[in-house]
Amino acid sequence: MVPIKEAVNSGAWLHCEKRDNLFKVNQFRLKILSFKKIDLKDIDEPEKIEDFDGTGDLWLMKIEIINLNKEPTSIFDNIRKLKLIDNDSFQFPKFNDSHLELSSDFGKTSSLNRFFHCDLMPKIKAIGSISFLLPDDEDAEYFIAFDDDGIVQEV
Repeated sequence: MVPIKEAVNSGAWLHCEKRDNLFKVNQFRLKILSFKKIDLKDIDEPEKIEDFDGTGDLWLMKIEIINLNKEPTSIFDNIRKLKLIDNDSFQFPKFNDSHLELSSDFGKTSSLNRFFHCDLMPKIKAIGSISFLLPDDEDAEYFIAFDDDGIVQEV
């Protein structure tokens, strides 16, 4: 696992991989460009966000990703399996919401709509954003992880 603050500050590429026995099943490179708390005033009609009642904080992570598989892969095989883990080992999956990512103007201006539903082509960089719902805890440190049995390491 790689600390988010360190990944943003260093600008390093992270290699993410999930293996099935000895075979590489899914691999990609990820660069975290920024990670910041979303101000709800910036979201048009935030009341339409499902599974969010205003408790906790929504965070926006801007990323670059490169699919290293030989064929196109669905975002469900990579981006949607990203999660954050805090220093107490609590896990927070990528937050998914059609209004926030697709229907709202905020989804377009923040690039959340880029990874709503798409295939990632091999070797071609894609830039967009993903969101996370996190507790209101200014002291928490978060680490990026990939799936339950995947690895994330700095290149």
